[in-house]
Amino acid sequence: MKRIASAGLLVTAVLGFAAPVSQGATFAYSFTTNTGYAGAGEFSYDAATAPAVIVESGSGPTTSLLSLSLAVFSPSSTLLDSGSSVINSVSSSPYLGFEYDTATLALSLLDNNTTSSGNDVSYFVSNYVDPANAPVTPGSTTLNLFSTTRSTNVAVFLGSASQIVVTPVPEPATTTAAGMALLAVGGLLRRWRRALSAG
Repeated sequence: MKRIASAGLLVTAVLGFAAPVSQGATFAYSFTTNTGYAGAGEFSYDAATAPAVIVESGSGPTTSLLSLSLAVFSPSSTLLDSGSSVINSVSSSPYLGFEYDTATLALSLLDNNTTSSGNDVSYFVSNYVDPANAPVTPGSTTLNLFSTTRSTNVAVFLGSASQIVVTPVPEPATTTAAGMALLAVGGLLRRWRRALSAG
């Protein structure tokens, strides 16, 4: 009985160790346009201090976002460009638009780009402008993808997407700790079985 109680305490301690060390939350998002272009990226925020709905806009320090990136792919899945609009809680984009519901995982508003890559041709995705690149009430249009050439300041509409898929990204430290906890529990169970069969 003493062994069972000790094993229970050790299991509780090991599983407690597997709890996340930080309160950071990272999510991947993706979309596919009606013309076959695709976009994917990640964003992160401090889950301990973020409001239920995270809203960001413009350049400068962000209120909740820690990072925000975007990669754009051709219909043949070739990477066209990638960049980050938000790095270390600072937005480099005057056009940044972001609204995310932490409870429903709904990324309802997004205006993000790859201009930080420094390439002459970059890409932006937005539901703040219509397919003609004319400003509209945010969220009142589909998510529209454009290429833009810096040297000529010309934007070309590439297609639209009706939804953004958001999925949580497990933290490496949490995944490793959980794996270690499971291994420890397995070892304890083997020892417990041996002790019971030895009687």
